[in-house]
Amino acid sequence: MNDSKCRTKDLVSVVISIYNYGKYICEALDGLKIQTYPHLEVIVVDDCSTDNTQAIVKQWQDKNQDRFNNFIYLKLPRNCSSAWSLNIGFQLARGEYIVIHDSDDISHKEKIEKQVKHLIKNPNIAAVGTRFQTFYDTIDKILWPAAWLSYDVKEIEQNYKSDPVKHCVSFGTLLFRADIIDTIIGCRRIPGVANDIIFVKDIVRHNYILDNLEEVLFNVRIHSERLQPGYEVKRQERNKKDRSKIKGRVSVILPVKDNFKSILKALNSIISQTYSNIEIIIVDDSSKGNVELDIWEWYSLNKKFQKIANIQDVFYFKLPISVGYPWIYNIGAYLSKGEYIVFHGNNAISIKNKIKKQVKFLKDNPNYTVVGTNFNGNTPQIKFGYSIQHEYIENKTHCVNINTIMIRSCVIDEIIGLSKKIDGREDFEFIYRLLYEGYKIENLNDVLYYEEK
Repeated sequence: MNDSKCRTKDLVSVVISIYNYGKYICEALDGLKIQTYPHLEVIVVDDCSTDNTQAIVKQWQDKNQDRFNNFIYLKLPRNCSSAWSLNIGFQLARGEYIVIHDSDDISHKEKIEKQVKHLIKNPNIAAVGTRFQTFYDTIDKILWPAAWLSYDVKEIEQNYKSDPVKHCVSFGTLLFRADIIDTIIGCRRIPGVANDIIFVKDIVRHNYILDNLEEVLFNVRIHSERLQPGYEVKRQERNKKDRSKIKGRVSVILPVKDNFKSILKALNSIISQTYSNIEIIIVDDSSKGNVELDIWEWYSLNKKFQKIANIQDVFYFKLPISVGYPWIYNIGAYLSKGEYIVFHGNNAISIKNKIKKQVKFLKDNPNYTVVGTNFNGNTPQIKFGYSIQHEYIENKTHCVNINTIMIRSCVIDEIIGLSKKIDGREDFEFIYRLLYEGYKIENLNDVLYYEEK
């Protein structure tokens, strides 16, 4: 599992989200290549670019094989937004520290070294940004340094705890201790909101201390595309498309590790569902075997015999390294396009009318966010109605099976997903957080899910 206990000491993970910026990415990577800080891994998450980004990154990587401790290029199977791309990168990161880096910007060669030294010198500080300057198209055309930043930790805290927030830290310059991701998870994806500002605010409002270095250590590109008429309208249209859901679609998130047979019963129970608008997202937690081949053989066979008429799409997505639970569920949710999301255990089966009944419940009860089901017969920890909230908030007792739930996907946009805040109680923390935030949850009394013991 890729958690805080397995992070590599002193390593800095640089996470780059990219979409159709192949023309700029080499300059960003070249700026990282000359960093004076020696312990770097670079994670480029390609948000399903349609240009030549993949070829350019691969070519650059081939020429710079030995520069970094690790280099990951990961192309997503569908476009899902810069926020979700960054979150996937965060959850792949193995470093003690994480850096956010835009694909068209350039770091000063001492940026990362000076930020790491600042955190080492100040162990109470969780994240540090820097001052930056803008440039037009090429790095020799410097325009102006940023004047809106704050360099006082108390003022920064006050600014992000005030209402409205006064933005004073540049998201794109941040370096932070990676273990804060265990709590805040990553970026939100809320329509009409500056989610980079929300990310910085989340750091502060979780009582982490945030600071800025006053030295200019980052260069933000203002390129000609941004100045063309209609650029902002096109950007907003793309953002809207990123967040679009397919009405009525249910995205079933199914993790797999090493053995295709471990998910075969689950897959067969999903394609047997009476609900007719389903996509299956299989997230492979870095299996060693050729699971993908087995999956497509299974898919082709069932398609031939017309057993998958209710399945609108099947996505198989293999991670380059193992991330473990719960990150694997989050990554599946980030790739989903459904109006509803279902988490499904890999060693379990769903009764054929499970999804249909859950969709009906959420349609009939628009004030509810999540609906689970009873499972494995009369299991005593499952509760219903008001008892659910009482058990979590008052008794701190878990009474919803995470692998039976259906959740409105718009809620994942707001709460980001499961966290690792409470080690070993990720399921409890997720439901508790939903209830604490005012979301309503119910369990269906019907036994609609069976887990193999």
